[in-house]
Amino acid sequence: MNKYILILPFIFYSSLVGASANPELQTVLIDLNNKASLQRGAKIFMNNCFGCHSLKYQRYVKFIDHLSLDQETIETNLIFTTDRNGKPTKIGSLMLNAVNPDHSKESFGITPPDLTLIARSRGPDWLYTFLMSFYQDESRPFGVNNKLYPNISMPHVLWWMEGIKKPINSDLSEFEYVKKGNMTEIEYKQSTTDLVNFLTYVSEPAQLDRYRIGFWVMIFLVIFSFVAFLLKIEYWKDID
Repeated sequence: MNKYILILPFIFYSSLVGASANPELQTVLIDLNNKASLQRGAKIFMNNCFGCHSLKYQRYVKFIDHLSLDQETIETNLIFTTDRNGKPTKIGSLMLNAVNPDHSKESFGITPPDLTLIARSRGPDWLYTFLMSFYQDESRPFGVNNKLYPNISMPHVLWWMEGIKKPINSDLSEFEYVKKGNMTEIEYKQSTTDLVNFLTYVSEPAQLDRYRIGFWVMIFLVIFSFVAFLLKIEYWKDID
């Protein structure tokens, strides 16, 4: 028993060291009721991320109710793939891209993961911090590295929006931009928030239905509690 007590301080110290080695996560404001943000996030994802990363547990048709998009808009602006017969992918289909896993593994060294559940497995703050943490590193195959996820085999696909920054010091605490993007820093943060907001929605679309139903459930419970209170008074009125 005593030997386990002696080991505990070392385990605790090791956990502190491991935790301090990871960069502090930045906080992102998630608002799944902001349909405009979800729509912008869907646009960013489909135009920049969907070429490599699929959303194989999500269907396009869900965007009609959840993102307030009509069928024509979805088919024209969000569906870029075809089926095996060369016909446009149907709106009820799963969101699968046309990337050959073997080819992508050969290019990146690893098959790009599906991102349907990334916000649930990693958390929105981690995802936001990851997207904000790319910096120039000529030693890497794609010329960039990531402060949160070092030596990742992924290019900075949003560099044209953010620009390219390089570290000023060795601990990666400060950066300076060597190439400007199409957006200001504030605009890029907002676009990244929209993208993370969309991926958070995709990770659990039922959240929107749960929030909507939950409101009426609370109304019912309030009314039921009032009726139950009146019923209690009626049952106990003749008891001293």
